[in-house]
Amino acid sequence: MALPPWKKVLVVDLGFLGDTIHSIPALRALAQSGAQVDVVTTTVGGETLALVPEIHQIWKIHLQKPSPPFWKSFSQLRSLRREKYDAAITWVGSERNFFYVGWSGARHRIARITGKSSWLARLGLTQRVDGTDRAAPVFEQRLEFLRKLGWSGNDPGWSFKNPSLEQFKNKRLAKKPYLHLSVNAASTPLNEWPLDDWAEVLQQIWKKEPNLEVLATGAGSERERARLSDLAALVRDDRFKAILERVPIDFLASVLQEAELHLGLDSGVLHLAMALGKPTVAIFRDSVGRPGWAPRGSKHRVLLRDCACNQTGNISCEGGRALCLSKITPQEVAESTLALLSRSHQS
Repeated sequence: MALPPWKKVLVVDLGFLGDTIHSIPALRALAQSGAQVDVVTTTVGGETLALVPEIHQIWKIHLQKPSPPFWKSFSQLRSLRREKYDAAITWVGSERNFFYVGWSGARHRIARITGKSSWLARLGLTQRVDGTDRAAPVFEQRLEFLRKLGWSGNDPGWSFKNPSLEQFKNKRLAKKPYLHLSVNAASTPLNEWPLDDWAEVLQQIWKKEPNLEVLATGAGSERERARLSDLAALVRDDRFKAILERVPIDFLASVLQEAELHLGLDSGVLHLAMALGKPTVAIFRDSVGRPGWAPRGSKHRVLLRDCACNQTGNISCEGGRALCLSKITPQEVAESTLALLSRSHQS
């Protein structure tokens, strides 16, 4: 059994960096089946997909908090309808994704249903695909969506074409070997770890790896810039380099590609590092969807603590600090990082 003989497919995937990364194997599988693949995505999703040669056209939507009213998208929807897609699909079960698929004008309008949604949002759909195993990696969940539509190929994985890599090498922002550090979480401060603990981790790493430099990046918001500046003040070491302004996705991919290892939080940068094949060490709060998002395999270390908020359904932390993450010690993080660095040196 194979996918229908679609010539033009629109994928609606209004996620941010991590979501987009996990969609890439399924997008590549669609393209390799012979279809022209266009994607409706967010601004950062568009930056990311610009590195994937198989994507034909990217339709960007600037999402923010609060999200803009749906009627502001009507002009773009009219343009989409003129494309006359054979199929429009979404594997992300949110109402805005459903609206775009349902109003796309495509002959086949297919969505993955994962939870509650209004009848109005589902009105334009011609086919629904029930939710998949949330314990599976998210990228595998999206490939499973295609399997339910008839696809039977092999996972194509990730492949990027990044013209900025040589430009980054010429900038020489950090001497090799270096590790990439990400201490900020754009989604919620509850995913972040105290800066004092990060400073202690770096000191412990440098005792064993004195020649290792650290290059830290962020999204450029005022809060993230302040956290990176505060960390630099705590560390007071020339081996620590911080880029305070927002780093474009192609440049961030170059930073990660040249790094020995990525160290950080449950954030989109982690998933980009994983997709690039880099070793990672990440600090996670437990959650219902966590098994799908945490990297797997011998190249990755996930440091996790049970989260009372996840167990009760109520956020009990105060001051924007996660109590569960505070139970992870700098020694654990440093030891995990040094273990992966040692393996990297041996290979």
